[in-house]
Amino acid sequence: MDMNLDDIFDDSMREELSKIDKNLNKVFIYFIDMNKYRGEQTQLWYYLSVKEKQQVKKYSNRFLADRYIVSHGILRCILSYYIKQPPQSIKFIHNEYGKPFLKKSDVQFNMSHSHNIVCYVIAFNCIVGIDIEFYDNTLDIIELLELVLTSREIKLFNTVATSDKHKVFYNLWTKKESLVKAIGLGLSYPINTVETLPLISGNKIVFTSDNDYKQELYSYTLSIVPNYSGAITINRKINKIDYLKMSTPKSILGKVVLNF
Repeated sequence: MDMNLDDIFDDSMREELSKIDKNLNKVFIYFIDMNKYRGEQTQLWYYLSVKEKQQVKKYSNRFLADRYIVSHGILRCILSYYIKQPPQSIKFIHNEYGKPFLKKSDVQFNMSHSHNIVCYVIAFNCIVGIDIEFYDNTLDIIELLELVLTSREIKLFNTVATSDKHKVFYNLWTKKESLVKAIGLGLSYPINTVETLPLISGNKIVFTSDNDYKQELYSYTLSIVPNYSGAITINRKINKIDYLKMSTPKSILGKVVLNF
């Protein structure tokens, strides 16, 4: 199928993308409501790799399968604009913990989804991770404290007003997850050993692990949609976060026509 890359996005989104440059001092955050992409799975399925399609088929839950198709298909659409390849032609490589990268590219990316929102971060010549979490009021966060927080963080949590506990918990959680995702150590890494109290937005820490891994990192809090916490971690200081909200399927799928 021949495809004009400019046809992946509609006019308004292309106008936003035309402003993008490879400024090393900023990152780009895309976020969408996956509920608005119901019915677009056929088109997005076409963009997926064989391996990704195999992953979809492993889901016994159709709802989760559709979410995978939407989130990974749109990631390919976004990346296609940066590297000037059709979405279905993009090849990923992975580190030993499964973190994906683009081969021979200065474009770095990461993805996170929670509830119905999916977020993507794009940056250049760096390492980067993103995490978002929905404030799930049905979740007993007290039972999760020792699995997620350090002892110092638990002490802080216990001093917070009841009305703020969910926000504080999820703010700490997203900082930890984005850090672990940035350094590519995998989500199985024990995040209750990661101390995030020094990670005030824009501040630097030096992260070390038991295997002598050492990395200078910066954390930034995200403002996405109500009832969510979000954070990115990156290995350099930035001065701007550009948010690009894709409100409708047309804003990213544009005028692509599939010929099967």
